[in-house]
Order: sequence, then C-alpha cells, then structure tokens
Amino acid sequence: METSEMSETLKNINTTPHLCRSKVKKTALEIAAAIRPANKFNRVGMSFVERIEAKVRAIIREEVRIHPSKGKTLL
Repeated sequence: METSEMSETLKNINTTPHLCRSKVKKTALEIAAAIRPANKFNRVGMSFVERIEAKVRAIIREEVRIHPSKGKTLL
C-alpha cells in the first residue's frame, strides 16, 4: 500500500464510534456559550471529541463492571 493510500485509509477510520461527532461539537459549543460567554469559541477540535469518547467508554465499562450478575439485560 502506498503512503498516500495508507494515510487516506487512516483518515477514514472512525476514532469515535460511540459518538455522533457533530452533536458532541454542537453541544460543546452551546454549553461553552452558556457558561463561558466571554470566550467566543466557534470550533471544537478532534482531541476534545476523542477525550469525550474515552470518557464515555470508561463510563460504559464501569457501569458493566458494577452491574449485578443476574439476568440478560443491562439495566
């Protein structure tokens, strides 16, 4: 695989499979406007979205870990 093909393939890998990136960005900007009105944020970087993804995965992992071991449904 050529370098350009490989870099194109890496661009297509979804690094945040558990999130709708556009919604995360929109929500972050809305919250920023509400709680930090002096800052005029208008963009959200991928590193921010990836941190949120990591936190979501950690929350899911912890919820599964503490769930009782009975039944077939995570409640």
